[in-house]
Amino acid sequence: MSNDFLHNVAMALSPTFELQELINENRDWVQTYGNSNAYLKSSYTDILAVNYVSDGQVLNTTIWLYSGFGNYSSTFNSTDNQSPRKLSYGMLIDADANTKTGYNGADYDFYIESMAGKLSGYLYQLSSTGGYMLIGSKTNFTQSHTESSVGPGYVRLNLDLSSINSPSEYNLLFYSAESIGSDEVRQFTNWVTIPPPNLEISTSPSDISIRQGEEQLIPARIKSTSGFSNDVINITLGGISSFNSKIDDYNIRSGFNSSELHVTIQRNQPPLIKIGVPQQTPVGIYTIPLVVTIREPSMATTTKPTFTAPQGGTIDPKFELSKKFPTVGYLTKPVNLTVTVIPPKGIDDQFKDFWGTYGQFIGIFAGAFVGAFARQMFDRAKRKKENE
Repeated sequence: MSNDFLHNVAMALSPTFELQELINENRDWVQTYGNSNAYLKSSYTDILAVNYVSDGQVLNTTIWLYSGFGNYSSTFNSTDNQSPRKLSYGMLIDADANTKTGYNGADYDFYIESMAGKLSGYLYQLSSTGGYMLIGSKTNFTQSHTESSVGPGYVRLNLDLSSINSPSEYNLLFYSAESIGSDEVRQFTNWVTIPPPNLEISTSPSDISIRQGEEQLIPARIKSTSGFSNDVINITLGGISSFNSKIDDYNIRSGFNSSELHVTIQRNQPPLIKIGVPQQTPVGIYTIPLVVTIREPSMATTTKPTFTAPQGGTIDPKFELSKKFPTVGYLTKPVNLTVTVIPPKGIDDQFKDFWGTYGQFIGIFAGAFVGAFARQMFDRAKRKKENE
């Protein structure tokens, strides 16, 4: 494959999706190699969030960092021990959604590397055997390079999906690495699923009908379409959360008005939602926008040694991370809860409810009364006949 792996032309076989945002909840560094981090763990490798979007041909990724690169040259060209510092930013790609293939589930490793003010990009294919092979590279390009670059507080990684065979489903894990000599630390996000999953809500009963002037407690179940988790950690009404502007717009379009329905979240896990309908609320169907965050499991793992052979090689077992490093992922999405407002009960409805509750008891009581009365009449007739 050509080294110009960022410009290969292919048909759009991979899924397209709109801009997604991943908030990095786990901002701890992992000592992947060596035993010292005295000059490591800088704000330049502290990942705050990641944006990613794709047109089906190119995966565009922006890694947002705690600090930018304004003073990078003066800060990181040397350290107290005079060893060069290397910064890397990349993504692990599970191209077949199968954790048994690739190295600990990751089939590819795509990253850019910054050292002594120079940027280089690499794409490696990884094997479950521990081997790795260089697919393509770009060396010594500038910070304004159009495909991948660094800037004030961000790193851009743009991958031509044809270079990994344009998968129809794949998983991504983003990371940063910082090393001096043989010592290295990394920071991992959680895995994310492509195409991006949505959240689904189910209630009991499935069709919610509430009468004017009444309220109900609605038990619900919310889960990800990825099938990984239903561990809900937070629910808010649409528009209250500032997760992103799309959710606020979503709230406006829904037509939901808090004066029409009174909604409170009684419990996150398992979800319990209290809905009150004022007497003056018009009869009709209402859509309540919710913003839900669920926790999803994730496994982050190192991929290869700090120093690799130019074209490929085999991972030295002594450099492997001793065990997988678990992280927790979070998925925040809007979901809709539909409620039908119906008129209050009339006399006929009240009678039906009364009879439904007490009808059987009344029937039994009436039957016993009729039986006792008939027995009494039979005994009276029998005594009269005997007296005659």
